[in-house]
Amino acid sequence: MSDIDFILVEKRQRQTSAGTVALSERELAFLRLACSEKTYFAIAREMYVSERTVDGYRDALFRKLNVVSRVGLVMYAVKNGIVRV
Repeated sequence: MSDIDFILVEKRQRQTSAGTVALSERELAFLRLACSEKTYFAIAREMYVSERTVDGYRDALFRKLNVVSRVGLVMYAVKNGIVRV
């Protein structure tokens, strides 16, 4: 393992242990849109990406946030101040 790999692993462990999860700007944009009544198709069009890319964002967030549904994504976003009700 190189020094860079070690730093990245160490950073990831600190983020996980602190209870925070690092999300990319695109993942945050998707998460905000997923908290609306828009379909995944409509979200893809608004983000100028394919539906498969939106599926990738969704699946990545499911793994990162340890949730299994869109409702779980919304609950995470509300609890963490990403969106307001």
